[in-house]
Amino acid sequence: MPTTPEPGRRVAWISRLARLEPVAFSRWDALHAALSVAIPTVVGVAIGQGANASLFALGALPAITGDRTGPYRARARSILLTVATGVAGFYAGMLIHNVGLQSHWLAHVLLQVAILLLSFIGTFGNVASAATLQGAVYLIVGWGLALPPPEWRAPLLLAAGGIFSVMLMAVHWLRHPGAAERDAVAAIYQQLANVLDASGTPRVRLARRSLENAIAAAYDTLLTASASTTSGWDVLERRAAQILAAEPITAAVIGLAQGGQPLPAPLGRALYAMARSIAGDRPVNVNAAADAATDNHAPTLAAALHRAEPLLTGAVHAAEPPLVALARHQARAPAHPRWMPKWPWPDVWRYLVRIGLCVLVAQIFIAVAELPRSYWVPLIVVVIFKPNYGSVFARALQSGVGSIVGVALSAAVVAIDRNGLVSFAALIPLAACLPWALRRNYGLFSALLLPILMLVMGALQPGSQDIALARFIDAVAACGIVLLVGYLPWAKWERRQLDERVAIALDALGRYAALADTQDADAAFAARRATYKALDDARVALQRALSEPPLVSRRAARWWPALVSLERVANAITDTVPHGDDHDAAVHPAAAVLTHMAAVLRHGGPAPDLPAAPVPGIDRILDEALREAIGLLFTPPADGKTAS
Repeated sequence: MPTTPEPGRRVAWISRLARLEPVAFSRWDALHAALSVAIPTVVGVAIGQGANASLFALGALPAITGDRTGPYRARARSILLTVATGVAGFYAGMLIHNVGLQSHWLAHVLLQVAILLLSFIGTFGNVASAATLQGAVYLIVGWGLALPPPEWRAPLLLAAGGIFSVMLMAVHWLRHPGAAERDAVAAIYQQLANVLDASGTPRVRLARRSLENAIAAAYDTLLTASASTTSGWDVLERRAAQILAAEPITAAVIGLAQGGQPLPAPLGRALYAMARSIAGDRPVNVNAAADAATDNHAPTLAAALHRAEPLLTGAVHAAEPPLVALARHQARAPAHPRWMPKWPWPDVWRYLVRIGLCVLVAQIFIAVAELPRSYWVPLIVVVIFKPNYGSVFARALQSGVGSIVGVALSAAVVAIDRNGLVSFAALIPLAACLPWALRRNYGLFSALLLPILMLVMGALQPGSQDIALARFIDAVAACGIVLLVGYLPWAKWERRQLDERVAIALDALGRYAALADTQDADAAFAARRATYKALDDARVALQRALSEPPLVSRRAARWWPALVSLERVANAITDTVPHGDDHDAAVHPAAAVLTHMAAVLRHGGPAPDLPAAPVPGIDRILDEALREAIGLLFTPPADGKTAS
């Protein structure tokens, strides 16, 4: 198997920048975003308070672009934290602006320190990252805008806009309580059906990956919901029972898919029907699914369904409550301090140095260029450089192209608008598409966000079409700063990070193989989740790197088939190690091999050399997957270039 794509199939990294992610358009998200911006704007224009209405609408933007996954209570906390951080950042920016009236350079120093502090806090996790990004954005906006007194009015209006947007969300949440938990559980059975349908085709690997992700997401959603509620325990217990019921069904489905042959379509349809019943809060007809399994010669699946029936139908016969069983699995996962960076410390310092240099150069550009309202330069730099949202290189180029489109759109609206009605009419569809665009492509998101900000903030600082040209220059300058200062000098480090991601996945696989060989089912389950999470992180990193220049994308293309083989290793461990042959080694032989592979990838040395004969204690399927992974990771590419 080649370690790099064939010449005719090499990754065109430039074309990947324009790729749109397959994300469904949510009508509720669109309605919520449109109302969050439209209602305050209409009311403000009607009573002659356009500037105050703009601040109100500006405060709703963090809620519109906030986290929309997980239980509703967790979403509300995350979004409210994001809104509060944005308001605090805006007020701090106003104070820095006032300092700048006395000492221009002291204000720049304070702005630099504040952005670095927020960037450091953003390494504590995804919620902190989203909140501090909004804090940094509104810090820069508050610093750049010159608003009339009193100073408390603008932060208060921003906070009111954010709370109003959250209240609109709450209307949907109150109408559909428990929908997040219900959908997370239904997704497991949907993915089980997908595995059955994909059996015997190349799609089966992707289907199994999606199944593991669905199981992990359902666990996280249920446990988060149970930790943050004091009511509705009966519903949560039922959902937890449905998750536990999926365990024997999952084992049976994977066993059928291992045969490598297409399976009868009625099997998949039966599990799809179960998923639809769970999603619709209807009783699950387990007997119909079991009969379909029996009729299509799948006795193991029929037996698993009968075993799961008490949990699925609510007649729970278990030694402990389902939520307790779920929490016991979670308790074995390694805990991480909440108020500490989730990244290794060297990565934290390197990130702070990079973003600090970019912001510093942006401020120097502001001082030299003297364009109107050039606070947009550090603002765009901060947004582009957030590493949680994809490749920095890709976002810089996408933002540049998106800004050209956005500036052209906003300039056209300003040119034909005479009484504010055209701006209002354009604002509603732009805001409605914003949550969808954020998940599809960063360039598309930039093309919508820039005109929204320009139209909303135009009421705070009226200007001419020259402002649109200045915004275009700001966007291009910000993208150039990120590329020339924040990316290109660090490209070799980005390439080494790909090696580290693969090594982390190998370490996780080694721990999983060792624990799967023991009788500690809880520890093995936690290791399994950690393994698939590490593989998913590596996959995301490689996908991002494929859209970067050849210095990085070549390495990603080299590791991609190796990652595919490591996923096969993970699946083989899940399928074979708990039932494997006895051996005399202190740990499972595959664990030692995988740990050795990780050490060689990090520090060099001879690659693991498995004997020609099968290794005692390693199942044939796992043995084949390990040999394939060793060959892909440590055999030089066909073109003779090394991976260093």
